[in-house]
Amino acid sequence: MFNLNLPTNPRCSFIKLSIVPTCHMRLFIFLLLLSSGLQVRAQNYTIIGELISVSNATGNTSQLLKRVDSQTQRPESGSEGKRFMMAGPVLYDQSELINYPGLGAGGANVSGSTGQFIGISVNISGGFALADEFMVPPGELWVIDSIAIFNYQTGSTTTSTINNLRMQLRKAAAPGSGPIVFGDLTTNRLGGSHFSGIYRVQTPSYTNTTRPLMKSIVSMAALPLSSGTYWIEHQVAGSLASGPFSPPRTLGTTHIATGNAYQFDNISWNQIFELDINGNNPQFKGIAFIVYGISLEDKAAEIGGVKYNTLQDAITAAAVDGTEILLLKDINDDVINVNNHSVVIRPNGFTCTIDQLNIINGEYLRWPEDTLYITGGINNNSSGIIWNNSTIDIATFVNTGIYKGTGNITGAMVNQGHIQPGN
Repeated sequence: MFNLNLPTNPRCSFIKLSIVPTCHMRLFIFLLLLSSGLQVRAQNYTIIGELISVSNATGNTSQLLKRVDSQTQRPESGSEGKRFMMAGPVLYDQSELINYPGLGAGGANVSGSTGQFIGISVNISGGFALADEFMVPPGELWVIDSIAIFNYQTGSTTTSTINNLRMQLRKAAAPGSGPIVFGDLTTNRLGGSHFSGIYRVQTPSYTNTTRPLMKSIVSMAALPLSSGTYWIEHQVAGSLASGPFSPPRTLGTTHIATGNAYQFDNISWNQIFELDINGNNPQFKGIAFIVYGISLEDKAAEIGGVKYNTLQDAITAAAVDGTEILLLKDINDDVINVNNHSVVIRPNGFTCTIDQLNIINGEYLRWPEDTLYITGGINNNSSGIIWNNSTIDIATFVNTGIYKGTGNITGAMVNQGHIQPGN
């Protein structure tokens, strides 16, 4: 058996299945999905949202589109947002939505559909969530003030009906995985919501005012984020029956890929794709958001006054054997390779944690003070040298190369190579 939760608003075209149907029900459900306007894909997942009315999607609009497109300043194509470094409160801007500027009611800007979707479901009551990503570059620390997203409820006025916004940030390669560094999906974190000045419309109904886009804010109170990839996962609720929906990120007036967003359908995270108005040519889509804050320098290491984004960058830049590297922050790296010249790493009061340390033959890494933490292993080949004058914390060190120095190994040491005297 299965349960269907149907929307009360006929424009909100989604069906939610509480469990996976049996084989005997597949044909029935497939036909039901088609009748509801959903897009079905061979990967066996469906993106849920508000679709265009197919009956209004036909007709000769090519001349109008050509004329409008010639007047439109398009953002740069591709999935990367715009960066504004050290020039104001905007750190990352992926809010491209306007593709028909000034053509809306009263001269308002318009975000017109380029495929079958007007908006993607993100409503809390349906168990839906959306996610998109941004990257903090190496060598930078972003201090996040707030994040803005864009939503609408069909039939609203320009007074926002958004009353609940839940958001969390993950530092991860994909949504739904990795550590949560901010928030949750249970707390209402809405700091404010107002009309963005943009109407979302079904092209070419440019003066339609049914879907005013709202810009909603979540405050993050100076959240520090080190370099890496972060996913914004969020859910939204409003006072109307329809939606809320998020418009796909819109780059120009044609049906093209615009990003790498995902929708959670109460079961799994699925990459958002959209078909063209004829039901063909699936293209991956992003969603619109803005990250506000400031960027600070966050270099990892220094050689003779020259700063490097990562410890590995500094090791690679070493020009002679015995180059001294000074740490500038706590290090927690997966893999470090000493594969150019021998280096001395001075912790400078910071903690250095490495999962895997690799030292090629004939080179050394010297650790002169404090504790070097190795969570995985050390590979010093047959003549690579680990030179320890302080403490190396490692569960088991299998010494296949050369070990020297006056320091201590806190774990077990298996000497399959050589131990040399010397400081």
